[in-house]
Amino acid sequence: MKVSYNWLKEFVTIDLEPDLLAEKLTLSGAEVERVEKIRPLFAGVVVGRIVSVEPDEKEQNRTWCRVDIGSREITTLCAAPNTLKGLLTAVALPGVTLPGGYTVEAKKIEGRFSEAVLCSEKELDLSDNSSAILELPSTFTPGQELAEALKLEDYILDIDVTPNRPDLLSIRGVARDIAALTGRKLRKITLRLKEIGPPIEDNAAVTVRAYRLCPRYCARLIRGVAIKKSPFRIRRRLTLCGIKPVNNVVDATNYLLLELGQPLHAFDHERLAEGKIIVRRARPGERIMTIDGEERQLSSPMLVIADAEKPVAVAGVMGGISTEISDYTSMVLLESAYFDPISIRRTSRALGLSTEASRRFERGVDPRAVPLALDRASALILELAGGKIASGVIDKKRRAFKNISVSIRRSRTEQLLGYPLTSGEITYSLNGLGLETEKKGEDWLTFKIPSWRPDLTREVDLIEEVARLTGFDRIPAVMSVNRITYQPKTAEQKILDQIREILCGLGLDEVITYSFMETKSFDRLHIPLVHPLRRACEIANPVNKAQGLLRTTLIPGLLEIMERNMNQKADQVNIFELGNVFTERSRSKMPTERMFLSLALSRRSDTSDWCRPEPTLDFYTLKGILEILGKRLGGAEITFQPVDLPVFQSGQNARLMMGEKIVGIAGTVGGAILESYSLSAPVYLAELEVSPFLKAGSWTARFQNLDQYPSVRRDMALVVDKSVLYATIRKAIETHRPELLEEYILFDLYEGNPLPKGKKSFAFRLKYCSSYDTLCETTVNKMHRAFQEALVSALGCSFRE
Repeated sequence: MKVSYNWLKEFVTIDLEPDLLAEKLTLSGAEVERVEKIRPLFAGVVVGRIVSVEPDEKEQNRTWCRVDIGSREITTLCAAPNTLKGLLTAVALPGVTLPGGYTVEAKKIEGRFSEAVLCSEKELDLSDNSSAILELPSTFTPGQELAEALKLEDYILDIDVTPNRPDLLSIRGVARDIAALTGRKLRKITLRLKEIGPPIEDNAAVTVRAYRLCPRYCARLIRGVAIKKSPFRIRRRLTLCGIKPVNNVVDATNYLLLELGQPLHAFDHERLAEGKIIVRRARPGERIMTIDGEERQLSSPMLVIADAEKPVAVAGVMGGISTEISDYTSMVLLESAYFDPISIRRTSRALGLSTEASRRFERGVDPRAVPLALDRASALILELAGGKIASGVIDKKRRAFKNISVSIRRSRTEQLLGYPLTSGEITYSLNGLGLETEKKGEDWLTFKIPSWRPDLTREVDLIEEVARLTGFDRIPAVMSVNRITYQPKTAEQKILDQIREILCGLGLDEVITYSFMETKSFDRLHIPLVHPLRRACEIANPVNKAQGLLRTTLIPGLLEIMERNMNQKADQVNIFELGNVFTERSRSKMPTERMFLSLALSRRSDTSDWCRPEPTLDFYTLKGILEILGKRLGGAEITFQPVDLPVFQSGQNARLMMGEKIVGIAGTVGGAILESYSLSAPVYLAELEVSPFLKAGSWTARFQNLDQYPSVRRDMALVVDKSVLYATIRKAIETHRPELLEEYILFDLYEGNPLPKGKKSFAFRLKYCSSYDTLCETTVNKMHRAFQEALVSALGCSFRE
């Protein structure tokens, strides 16, 4: 918010220099980012009154002017079209150097002396207007220094206004804070409004159909205005505060936006269909051409101002071009309203359109100042554009805006701020901001909160205001002593830590990715359009388009990290992530969060070192990691069930099972997906739900004595049908394993001659051992035969010699 120092002094007496004032505001929480000194680029230019005008005999577009400059009268030749008798203007006398570098000299022209230059605004570097000489108010005195008369020397304070302080988005709001900080009184606004002519209802009507989004709408009608350029002082202030002047009516609304923080809008009443204003939601498919020349698509949640036929403004954001003020406007309908801040914020973001009006409406303007700003703007339009204000005002509101009350305790204030305060100090500080004392107690005070401070709702808010006004520097710089309490980890947290410890111990690195994703991620994974993973919950206000959905899987994030690291020439990337995924939200429920674990392994082929064998990395590496994870977490056994799933290569993927429950998926990522992520090396990936591990509990390592007696080894080759899974064989072994079978290891899988067609062979190495005796051959053979017979009965297998 750019604030004029001179403009502030119209509302409050300021004794501080601009730099000191900026420092005081900053220390109070209203950070002044920059103080810019504004000074004219000329000196010696004075105010002059044209006493007489005489046409030049040779050129019709030139006149000889006699000008009173206070101490004397001078003669000058001027080609401007507005040289009128009695006009006050800027006079540059001989020796004055203008901003463009031209030095004024007295010249003899056609036998007569031209002793000065009557200056345009462009010649004085005050604006781009070079078509006419500067017209000054009749209250100025000839001979007066122009810079002093126009108060051209000024300071602009650039204040960084936080979202919770909408009151500081106005000159009067900043002046109110200055008054409270310096102990001065804020000057009241005096207003005299003369209503003439037929009542407003004869020509205009307002209907509000969405009171929830527009709790208050006021309007006045001004007839017989003359559209022209605003006086210099109005245009100067608007320009210094960052707003481009347009014409006297529009400038008046912008002037009040800066002065009181209340956006207003002026409609050309004669271009409103049936002279009606209807405040309603936009209809599906409606469009509007806004005054910036862009056609915008509207949607039903948006609030619009419409006439009897079409939208004429996007409420609180920008007006429409069809009813804008033009050079032919003679009747103005002036709007002043209070709109729902959330509605304006959503509309502004949806349209990608942020304006000075929307910035204020979305933070919350003062609802009780709506008619005041309307009357103040009407009076200013009357001053700048003439005309007559119709009798009466339209004020549509469904409810009264009441000030809330908030209490503050002196003891609590001292406790939070750390220094003593009296009730009188608290009262003085808050009264200075316009808060009225409502009740008093022994330790507490109740204040009525003014409508321009919607951010004050709790006791701590009032305490913060007391701190601001009494000075943050009074807070003692003492390190507070707090007792650090130890919060033991829950059982679930311990298991999650154990998962991380196991995987990091196996050579994987943990990563953390965003909980958001985009639709394009499903396309890169070649997920079918009807797959459940695509049913993601959309985010109402995403940070950007690439983060518009809550993720339903961790896989895209891992593959993107894999892609970035491989593009940086990493030899291998072994990563995992523990994170939540979200199910689609139904009408009655919020999205459900579930924690998943995902792993991704990849290694480039490296043959540069011929004397060192390349370590293997394949699907079985991933399978081994998952099996180790299951064993170490409560002894949960993970089995693999072959199946064809999206993302993976056909025949190289499986469902992960714990008993009869599906807990996840694993496999080799498909070639098309690798290509979409610019990956050349194979990627082995798994994703599984964490809740089964949490239910299984943690695993505690236990010491086991080394064998005291020698073991006996046997090899066993089972011949089964090709359709029999390894998991089935393993289950049978576990079910019928002898008590003395210490371990078994699969070391070979074979198909082909001399096996019959449709058969395959699993070869196991078995280790028998006793903890209390040396095993003899007879005992081992008997035990081994009984074990084989049990497997034949369970699997219908045979054995190879």
